[in-house]
Amino acid sequence: MIPTINLSFEAIVQSSLFVILTVLGLAIIIIALQGYRRNQSRPMLFLALGFAAIIVPELAMTVITRVVDISQFWTITIYQVTNVFAFLSILYAITMEP
Repeated sequence: MIPTINLSFEAIVQSSLFVILTVLGLAIIIIALQGYRRNQSRPMLFLALGFAAIIVPELAMTVITRVVDISQFWTITIYQVTNVFAFLSILYAITMEP
């Protein structure tokens, strides 16, 4: 007998959106890195770093919070600090000379 899992509608929607956002973020990172390697463009490198700083910590925190009991304060603080770094990197990428 195969065990069944009853997932709520909200869990299915949130999981699906999480997977879609992760795939889109990873696609942007890969395309930006390819642009950096092809043209040796430093703005593309910082753009890739910025998107990686958004996507990778979110993935890591999703896994870590399921395994380790970590307070909500630290989860949100870590996420916000990485977002600050990400936005600074993206801002630097779009304002620097190519």
